Amino acid sequence: MGWKVVHLTKPCKITVKNDNLLLHFYESHDEVKVTLKDIDFLLFDNAQFSITGKVLELLAKNCIATLFIDDTFHPSAILTPYLSHSLMSETAHFQISISQTFKNKVWQQIVQSKIDNQAKVLQFLNHDAYIELQALSHNVQAYDKNGDEAQAARLYWKKLFHRQTFKRDQEGLDIINAMLNYSYAIIRASMARSVSASGLLPVFGLWHQNRYNAFNLVDDLMEVFRPFCDLHVKLLLNTKYHSANNLTVSIKRDLVSILLIECVLINQGKSNISKAIELFVKQYKKAMLSNEASGLVFPRIDLEYFNNECL
Repeated sequence: MGWKVVHLTKPCKITVKNDNLLLHFYESHDEVKVTLKDIDFLLFDNAQFSITGKVLELLAKNCIATLFIDDTFHPSAILTPYLSHSLMSETAHFQISISQTFKNKVWQQIVQSKIDNQAKVLQFLNHDAYIELQALSHNVQAYDKNGDEAQAARLYWKKLFHRQTFKRDQEGLDIINAMLNYSYAIIRASMARSVSASGLLPVFGLWHQNRYNAFNLVDDLMEVFRPFCDLHVKLLLNTKYHSANNLTVSIKRDLVSILLIECVLINQGKSNISKAIELFVKQYKKAMLSNEASGLVFPRIDLEYFNNECL
């Protein structure tokens, strides 16, 4: 996996030469060369580009997470690798036949982890409500049958942004929802890449079962990473963009940077989000193949990192 995030915001033509991505920018006539193996994430944030089939083929073969954004700042397409995984057939059979008990247990743990990280966000922001969220996380039942995720969300969003009129909306055009939706799209594309590269079929989810959604499993597993985006957006609004009304190139680049921030505690170590996603997917696959959910290790927000950054 590479380490660079390439964010394309200007009209350009993309070609490949000698395993390098060549970016020809129409307006400035500049040409930029990027080695394919160095790229971890490629974001097309502009519809005025041309791209060859060979580029798309090599992006997939090199397992580069690729996301296309439309004019409303929503993801319009995700390019995911389709690899000849040596155990793909075996993995698919396991995935289709996993027990409801396993699904119930893993979804319970996902919801617990998500609420725990939401509590850490509020704790970092000095909101006493984090104590209530911690209590909710301890009470989550199998498959979240009591709806604790929804209860936590109502409390969490009310406290996070201090705006009585704020309402979390996947289609919202206000600056807060736009920034959240944009950052979630980044995480979703990165998760889709890791899920597909591992030989898992993203359409078969644990809790998400929408027949029209090709990324049900992706949407399940990415839930634990949403609070990382929430805190990143909150801090950007507090420190740099408190008067912003719409997404600018500068804001979008700061949102994309979340992939490389080493703010994740996982497996007794620290990691950036991109690597943590890859590790988490591998752990999920191992747990699925063994039908044992208890071995899963979930990502936790590194409050020490954010404390140091905000000094």
